Amino acid sequence: MRVPGFTLIELLVAMAIIAILATVAYPVYTEHARKVRRSEVAALLIDEAHGLERFYSRAGQYADAQGPPVREYEVSAGNAFYGIEAQRSEQTFVLTAMPISGASMGDDKCGGFVLENTGKRDNIGMSGDASVQGCWGR
Repeated sequence: MRVPGFTLIELLVAMAIIAILATVAYPVYTEHARKVRRSEVAALLIDEAHGLERFYSRAGQYADAQGPPVREYEVSAGNAFYGIEAQRSEQTFVLTAMPISGASMGDDKCGGFVLENTGKRDNIGMSGDASVQGCWGR
């Protein structure tokens, strides 16, 4: 008389199939998560550039205005994966987003993101098969 249930061989085959699927799916998932984080920081830089352009239209310069009335624009510090720095003068700005070391994007192939007031986009420290267009999501 046969007892209903699974044999050891059936369980091992099922575990092997799950392991193979996980081996294929995990790298695809992590690369997708990296693309999402790259898109997020690109959108954040573009949003900050728009804010600086609005500030320029009010103050006549990208740098904080000291004279009366005092006008200032606070640039975002970034997010959990990238830190943002702004270099501002009266007529130009350069926004730089660098990956935070120790975070999941610390060793990303796209490196850091740079956006200038002219709209020029670039990357610092790209490696491998990365391209500026691919990193910025174009």
